[in-house]
Amino acid sequence: MARRAKVEEADLFSFAAKEEPKKVTKKAVTRKKADQAKKKVASKKSKLVEEVPKKTAAELWDVKWKEFAITHPTQEIKDQMKDEMVKEGFTKREANRVFKGLFFKEKVCNTQQQAREYLEEIPTSYAVKYKIGIPPSPQMVSLARRLQEKKEKLVSYQKAQNEKKFSGDFISCMHCKSKVNAAYVKPPLCPVCGMDMRSDHVVETLGSLEKAVADLSKRYEDTARKYNSKFTGGEQWIIRLVNPFKSN
Repeated sequence: MARRAKVEEADLFSFAAKEEPKKVTKKAVTRKKADQAKKKVASKKSKLVEEVPKKTAAELWDVKWKEFAITHPTQEIKDQMKDEMVKEGFTKREANRVFKGLFFKEKVCNTQQQAREYLEEIPTSYAVKYKIGIPPSPQMVSLARRLQEKKEKLVSYQKAQNEKKFSGDFISCMHCKSKVNAAYVKPPLCPVCGMDMRSDHVVETLGSLEKAVADLSKRYEDTARKYNSKFTGGEQWIIRLVNPFKSN
């Protein structure tokens, strides 16, 4: 009997110790539904991202230019560029093929433009150096100022003429006399006859400004190459990456 009383007593206390079920509040239900809705939206977004097809190597860039300080080891430069290409959509095997012909040549060009012209003659990925950090000569400073002024004048004139000629709803062509909806016009050509829709005076002025910019650019480049050839200065790697899958 004593044993039975002890069991009954233990059952009584264990029953009393049991916690009552928690009441589910309206706020908790609302919060739970909101969390479930967020999870559904995130799941849909991830599916949409997965469904967007990645571009193949042949659909990516044709040529890409990169520059690095010569303090970076060449293998580190390759690894960094390779990682960037894989993120863009290249497979590791495709990236390796881009780097297959990459050679870092110990050739130092006097200017960046000279280096670019040299690399453009090479059909595969290649790298050379060019000089940096050389203070320009007074003649270079003068040419650079004149070149900048001509560039600004050219851009300003182009903008003014485009706003004047191509800002209306309908644009008239002085050659074929067509009146074309501006939505179908890609300045400066007429979609009907393919002729330049600007006046002869405007075309001549633009041509004169473009020639002046080209001439000053050449004079500055020639002067910089001759001047920089006299100094050592700093050096920088310039790399031209060629996508071999574009030609296939």
